[in-house]
Amino acid sequence: MEQSSAYVENCIHGDPAACSCACPFRLDIRGFLAKVAKGRWAPAYKALRDAVVFPAVVAVLCHQPCRGACLRDQTGDEAIALGDIESAVVRFAKNRPPESYAMPPKSERIAVIGAGPAGLAAALALAQKKYSVTVFDKAEGWGGSLRTHPKFDVFDADFKLQFSNLKVEFEFNHPVTSLDDVAGFDAVYIATGKGGEDFGLLSTWDSTMLSTDNPKVFIGGELTGVSLMDAIAHGGLASVIIETYFKAGRAVLMDTEQRRSCGRLLDYSDAPSVPLIAMANPQGYSEEETKAEAARCLQCDCSRCMDDCEMLKWFRKKPRKLGQEVYTDLNVNPPFSTHNLTRQTFSCMMCGHCKSVCPTDVDIGALLQRSRTERVELGRDYPLAFHDYWLRELDFYGSDAFFAAPPKGKETCSYAFFPGCQLGANNPERVLKGYEYLSGRYDTGVILGCCGAPAYWAGDAVRLADNALKIKEVWERLGKPTLVFACTYCVQMFAAYLPDIPRTTIYELMAQDEALRPASPFPAAAIFDPCAAREEEDVQEAVRTLIGRTEVDASEIDEKFRCCGNGGHIRMANRDLYDEITDNRIRYSDKPYIVYCANCRETFSLKDKPNAHILDMALGLEADRPVPSLMDKKRNSLEVKKTLMKNLTGSDFTPPANEWDGLRLVIDPALLEEMDRKLITEDDVREAIYTAEKTGQKFVSEDGVIQCSMIKPVITYWVQYRPTDSGAYEVVSAYSHRMRFGENE
Repeated sequence: MEQSSAYVENCIHGDPAACSCACPFRLDIRGFLAKVAKGRWAPAYKALRDAVVFPAVVAVLCHQPCRGACLRDQTGDEAIALGDIESAVVRFAKNRPPESYAMPPKSERIAVIGAGPAGLAAALALAQKKYSVTVFDKAEGWGGSLRTHPKFDVFDADFKLQFSNLKVEFEFNHPVTSLDDVAGFDAVYIATGKGGEDFGLLSTWDSTMLSTDNPKVFIGGELTGVSLMDAIAHGGLASVIIETYFKAGRAVLMDTEQRRSCGRLLDYSDAPSVPLIAMANPQGYSEEETKAEAARCLQCDCSRCMDDCEMLKWFRKKPRKLGQEVYTDLNVNPPFSTHNLTRQTFSCMMCGHCKSVCPTDVDIGALLQRSRTERVELGRDYPLAFHDYWLRELDFYGSDAFFAAPPKGKETCSYAFFPGCQLGANNPERVLKGYEYLSGRYDTGVILGCCGAPAYWAGDAVRLADNALKIKEVWERLGKPTLVFACTYCVQMFAAYLPDIPRTTIYELMAQDEALRPASPFPAAAIFDPCAAREEEDVQEAVRTLIGRTEVDASEIDEKFRCCGNGGHIRMANRDLYDEITDNRIRYSDKPYIVYCANCRETFSLKDKPNAHILDMALGLEADRPVPSLMDKKRNSLEVKKTLMKNLTGSDFTPPANEWDGLRLVIDPALLEEMDRKLITEDDVREAIYTAEKTGQKFVSEDGVIQCSMIKPVITYWVQYRPTDSGAYEVVSAYSHRMRFGENE
């Protein structure tokens, strides 16, 4: 629990607002003002009374430190007039029954010395807990220093109301000259007021525990030098400490640490200005004025990540709740383990946006990544089907499509181009022309492979480490060159898992080439920065330098570094959320986008959002080239390897062959598009048909359509097809289940 909670322990959502932390009584001012704004006078009064004990007294006399903490100053307005609102609530609340608790009386007897506000507050709190309380005071009545106040009749009425249904014995005109006078009591609370009698114990007073070196004697109130409001607040604290003293035999205060305040961590400078509500009658606010003034409250609380992240809004769970559920999903056995976080765990894009907007750097993505990794390690609730396709892709780029070489005729190099797996898959010329550009200016080799992001997103730490080790070994063999990246997510992955490898990007090197003039595919466009470029300021600047050399009227997007939707493999885990996210990104601007991420380019192109990759512009390539099919991506990647291998080593490359490679398929373009959306490749279909024809394990319907299945470790493929006169097979439909079927199931 501790490890999961550590990810969210700094979350300040739900913490007391700055005004509440400044309040001596820790009044929930947000909740109080929300009730007032709706004209709910009785509930508002109860909330006030429960916190401040004597609402009429506090409304008049409180020095309102809350106003100094009010964030209304960020909008240029005066702080909320809380004192005036409290006074109005006391006036407008028609039903004000005193607090009463149904519990059996307790045997312990407590003496309270001093019937001022501090002593009365302690006596009230202890009497409500059914302790036997006797209050001593040398004056003829209660109130202490307030007895001479012009509004004492208001205060007196408040005291009477709050004590009206409690049994408390008052001994007025009864000075206590020695603690021997109260020796028969089980505990004593001294609240004799400013400059009052301390019976020689004040020098031993503990300000946290309100205790003295006499274990049964406690001191509080203005006698200790605090303000009147803090003195009243001491009463409730004293009742808790005295109760624990009775139970534990010593003064103990449980959970003394207050939750931190949101305080000045919150920014409301963009909130609309709402001036202080003027008071028409100097005697106090009217009901409508009170509600209007309360409504000026900003209801200060942090919800930045929940407001900004589609995933968090989708599932409506708060960060601390997520921390708890990550623990219970993975560490608590049935029936207490709920396993209800699986879908959300795999719906996170791992884009880092939540951390970037959080004032305390809470990273929900890191928490859910931990959940993914532990699920793999424990083998529990791990839907491998969400990641199976991309993990097989990672294996492909680490084997069949993997290639590394120094420049022709050399053993080592100063630079090595690491284009990433998707740049060449989408367009081989990006890699081939990009390498041609780099090698013409720098001592540049090449490493074709994948940074390991699919394994990272899947939580497969072993696969990720193996991939990193392979790259590191090749890098060392090439003489430890600086890697030149075209993908900022690759930069991010290498920074995390291969930090010793020096890094730069092709964009930064191109930006240094003042002769380079990228093409201008649009008269005007908006720059879309990928999520992984958030911390890569040099890359951001380089891309803008290149765009600045075009004739494109380029503008910035307000929402920068937002994931296009590709991150985290969420497309299979939560297709509806994926569509919502990608649609939202498209709506950031009506203009075409200029991107510098191959995944962003593909995502937007599949959604028919006009866009161009900055490398296509810089290398003079076709900017609106259609997105290739999944199978074509593999062919493209192998073509890149074949070409570079021939150019750099003189060797020919022949891709590994399968028995079913020669099987010819006829697939309608609409069906092929649907297959790509479901991550079903032509090779998957080809293998399924080949196996069915070879084994005879198929079903033929009356109309001649054949249905077959192909069972893989985590996915079962289903294909409907019919033979054609030419010897090819027409594919009627193809779909899959994210589960494995046995033959007899």
